[in-house]
Amino acid sequence: MARGEINAVLGMTEGKFRTMIKSALRPCWRNSSRKTFIQSVRKRGINPATGRERFVVVCVDCGKEMGISEKERRTKIDGTLEKRAKSVYEIDHVDGITPFTDVQTLETLTPHFRDMIYGKQEVVCVACHKVRTANQRKKSKLVNK
Repeated sequence: MARGEINAVLGMTEGKFRTMIKSALRPCWRNSSRKTFIQSVRKRGINPATGRERFVVVCVDCGKEMGISEKERRTKIDGTLEKRAKSVYEIDHVDGITPFTDVQTLETLTPHFRDMIYGKQEVVCVACHKVRTANQRKKSKLVNK
């Protein structure tokens, strides 16, 4: 089926259907494996603003210590701030995630979510995650050429 073509059985494009499935399953992953992973890597630290004890995670690349509930408003490309504050750290899937591409058989769905839940994960700050992602994209472009 051509990209953007409406599937007669689904009544929508395959891309939209894929997005709906991923959106429905993503909260399951967020509420299980991410919380469990953070609980396994967190440690006690001191909040520099208040001097009180809190749980922190450490970026594996730069060593920055971040509170597990700490949030910040990030700057968008146009220079304005985002409306909502987001976490100061991100969970990086070291080995990547299997793409979910085949809607007809759904054979790629299981490896996709298995990699999300059980794949090797690391805590990184937002800046380090941007650098990692950029490097991974450069490598994949070189491999695909």
